[in-house]
Amino acid sequence: MNLTSWSVITTSIIMSTLLTTIATHWLMVWVCLEINTLSMIPVISKPYHPRATEAATKYYLTQITASTTLLFATTVNAMNTSNWETHITTDPMTTTIITLTLMMKMAAAPFHFWLPEVTQGTTTLTALAILTWQKIAPLTVMLTTHNKMNQTLLLMSAILSVITGGLGSLNQTQLRKLMAFSSIAHTGWIIATMTTSPKISALTFMIYTMATAPIFLAINHASTTTIKDMSTMRTTSPHLMLVMVLTILSLGGLPPLTGFMPKWLILNKLTSTNMIIEATTMAMASMLSLFIYLKLTYMLAMTLPPHTTPMLMKWRTPHKKYPMPMAILTVMTALLLPLSPNM
Repeated sequence: MNLTSWSVITTSIIMSTLLTTIATHWLMVWVCLEINTLSMIPVISKPYHPRATEAATKYYLTQITASTTLLFATTVNAMNTSNWETHITTDPMTTTIITLTLMMKMAAAPFHFWLPEVTQGTTTLTALAILTWQKIAPLTVMLTTHNKMNQTLLLMSAILSVITGGLGSLNQTQLRKLMAFSSIAHTGWIIATMTTSPKISALTFMIYTMATAPIFLAINHASTTTIKDMSTMRTTSPHLMLVMVLTILSLGGLPPLTGFMPKWLILNKLTSTNMIIEATTMAMASMLSLFIYLKLTYMLAMTLPPHTTPMLMKWRTPHKKYPMPMAILTVMTALLLPLSPNM
């Protein structure tokens, strides 16, 4: 891909996302979401591999289905109310359909089936963009219309997403698929408090992005694709191993790391609004994901790869420098928990 094409595609992805965050007209929101989807297709299919082409096709069909349904719902709402404004959409049927389409775009259960396959079929950095940046636009629309959404529907999807993300990751050996199921589980945590406390949902997404980015940067730096490949990080790059351990444990929500903050706030909010059963179910279901995160840290920090030399450490010169954002985000992922009293 030449520089001109890459510049146009990158600019389209960034500008369409930013315009979605400030749009107040449903037609404008739909146009920005379409531009965002169409700009992402060449990036996913860039490796010119059958798996990448398959991933791009699945991503296109899923996103275009959600966008078409969104346009249908908003058009029906405009015909009934003569109104295209996003923040004053009041028809219950319209808001329910819009919520379902945004859940499909964010890969919340039961509309999550496309995400693991798309993530596995593309490159590591493109998978990072799909799991983080591509969620900003639909999440912003949900935050804009949070007071009109069906709370029961969102809570059911949240619980199902946490359970599905945990169960789906149990039998995975591919890191990108595993991180996709982790994204599904965290999407459930994000939408759990969408109607009652949208600020907590936004904070949960920011901390999830903060913890996921260093993991993908480290995976890309070490050219790691499967769980068994992670055991070589301890011998070849102890610093990279430490980064991965801290960010994975933070992603699991263990104190005193930053990832404990959003789960703490969400469970506190659910219990304070008498949703004790829902909070208990989500907390218990998150144990499935925590088991996988602890399994990854075991492979990273407490397992040596099989080799013939009697030396425990293989000294190798680094072939490239560590990316600076990985170090900054790792520090933030580990040390921001004391800020939680101010949230």
